[in-house]
Amino acid sequence: MLSYLITGGTGLIGIALIRKLSERPCQIIVLTRNRKAASSRLGSVIRIVEALTEIASDEKIDYVINLAGEPIADKRWSEKQKSKLWQSRVELTSQLVDWMALLDSPPRVMVSSSAVGWYGDGQAELLSEKSQPHQEYTHELCDAWEKAALKVTRLKTSVVIIRTGLVISGSGGFLGRLKLPFKLGLGAQLGDGNQYMSWIHINDVVNAIHFLLSVGRSDKSHIYNLTSPGPVTNREFTQTLARVLGRKAFLKAPAILLKRVLGEMSRLLLTGQRVIPENLLMAGFQFEYSSLDKALRNVLKEEQD
Repeated sequence: MLSYLITGGTGLIGIALIRKLSERPCQIIVLTRNRKAASSRLGSVIRIVEALTEIASDEKIDYVINLAGEPIADKRWSEKQKSKLWQSRVELTSQLVDWMALLDSPPRVMVSSSAVGWYGDGQAELLSEKSQPHQEYTHELCDAWEKAALKVTRLKTSVVIIRTGLVISGSGGFLGRLKLPFKLGLGAQLGDGNQYMSWIHINDVVNAIHFLLSVGRSDKSHIYNLTSPGPVTNREFTQTLARVLGRKAFLKAPAILLKRVLGEMSRLLLTGQRVIPENLLMAGFQFEYSSLDKALRNVLKEEQD
């Protein structure tokens, strides 16, 4: 029976992935900061630990899936918040790799999160895993995060880095924040609306991670963009979401206002990346949702009933 260690198991992707993995007999261990809260969300079948030291060095761990990270868009990027973002990504990943080195038998594969923010502001350039980044804060954070994970290659463990885009899900995430204003007819284009949004349906995220666990030891690529093959501009996204919800979206949020309110974090909304999942497609992965309209209609179908 396969065994998995998952960090970030109570997050949007983590919960969906655990549901997928649990379709077959397996052992799942979730590392979390709050055992009680995790138990209430995941149930008693999942083993929950608050420290890696609760896992014996001779325990068999086949796969490590590192999804943990403080939400990047929840608060302004103060120095204190940037420190939290760094600790929950870079430092946690480094601790995880150091712990894996102490195991009697290293895991087969580690899948470790990153984000399309690695590319920085790509403007309209089509970005694959071969593309170079634009130097800015999101790149610096994601690059350090990836380098911490890649140190696991000194062990007999394969590493897969997933640069994930905006996850479309009916269970929360960024779409959860947008539904109410759009339903009220208050959906707004951000800035000039030309910035690209690289999105992916939650089902494709989970299926891609599951797929990459199997190819991790044989494939030559370490980096995979987890985005749909069809990125769209903010203007296109705004109009598509409004149409799916049966509303209009005439409003525009001026860039100058967003910069004043959000400071440096406004770049998350006013810049973007036109990312394509080149390595994932070359590896043979097939997307269930390549159309934004289809993806939104699927996760918002309860809104239409």
